[in-house]
Amino acid sequence: MRCGPPRLLGFYVIIVSAFLVAPIAIAVVLSFSSVEQLLFPPPGLSLKWYLAAWNNDKFLSGFGVSTTIAAISSVIAGVAGTLAAVALNNFRFRGRAAMRALIVVPLVVPTIVIGLGLLQGFSKVGVGPGILAASLGHAVIGIPYVTYLVLAAMSNYDLRLDDASVTLGASRVGTFFRVTLPLIRSGVIAGVAFAFLMSFDQVSISLFLTRGDPLPLRLMQHIQYNADPSVAAVSAVLIVASLAVMLVAGHTLQQHDVGNLRRAR
Repeated sequence: MRCGPPRLLGFYVIIVSAFLVAPIAIAVVLSFSSVEQLLFPPPGLSLKWYLAAWNNDKFLSGFGVSTTIAAISSVIAGVAGTLAAVALNNFRFRGRAAMRALIVVPLVVPTIVIGLGLLQGFSKVGVGPGILAASLGHAVIGIPYVTYLVLAAMSNYDLRLDDASVTLGASRVGTFFRVTLPLIRSGVIAGVAFAFLMSFDQVSISLFLTRGDPLPLRLMQHIQYNADPSVAAVSAVLIVASLAVMLVAGHTLQQHDVGNLRRAR
């Protein structure tokens, strides 16, 4: 009788995992289809759609635009989110709890609303749709991830380290770069990686703040008129690239944690 609940829990985990992984697996399988239609299972296997995607200038230029926007927005989110986390963790001020809750708002409000609001706001200051507007807009989504991952990294942070550094003559800026940042680097790296991936895959905000140049919008435009597996091929490449980014970030975090543990000993 004791084996019942664990077995049911294992079965539940398998069902949920299959539900999450199935769309990804189907897209990867479709990318190797030998026909022009999106048929599952494919009647044959071929690599021609990867070659077709590679030779598509719109896909290549869209990839470059998306990478540029994601890089800029992740840097902005990394700086702003890290400083916000340090302020919320190290200082006590009026409205601190409200500010902490306010940072989560971009994750709750529909991104279409955010995109429309940013479009109207940017137009008032003379910033038109393009890489700059999209980078700032995507950073709005990335900042909450960075902030809360850095706050998690600072959960066991000893504020007396900062006081000791200042007492020994270091400035606040020097203390941040020499003491605080090395200890919270794992949260910063994880936050920036999440911000980069979220920006690269962002559609709703890009609809308002770009001219249709990012890769996700290029894929949407392509599939409206050409329902072929080249879109699935691009998706498969992006899946592998995203996994690679997460694995590299995870390895970096592991090495950082091991280094901190050795220093603590």
